[in-house]
Amino acid sequence: ALSKSTLWAATEMMAQALGPRIRVNAIGPGPTLKNTRQHDSDFDAQIAGLILKRGPELPEFGATIRYLWAARSVTGQMIALDGGQHLAWQTPDVTGMAE
Repeated sequence: ALSKSTLWAATEMMAQALGPRIRVNAIGPGPTLKNTRQHDSDFDAQIAGLILKRGPELPEFGATIRYLWAARSVTGQMIALDGGQHLAWQTPDVTGMAE
């Protein structure tokens, strides 16, 4: 979560500094590919912990990049392409208590 927060802050700062001539946007990825040192069960558990129970697939990155390229009025945005991972820390459980 810290790295996505840092990416978002840096994206906003650069968009303010470089606009209007240059648009700055970012993609905050979630678990996409298993790390070479990661066990399948660990990666599967990481995916199971996502709100959408799935991480982004590689074609989704291309679609997101195409959107950001085409949307000429978008700047300073970070799209969290992470299956809801960035929301997990603030998701209440069924009793209404944050986990």
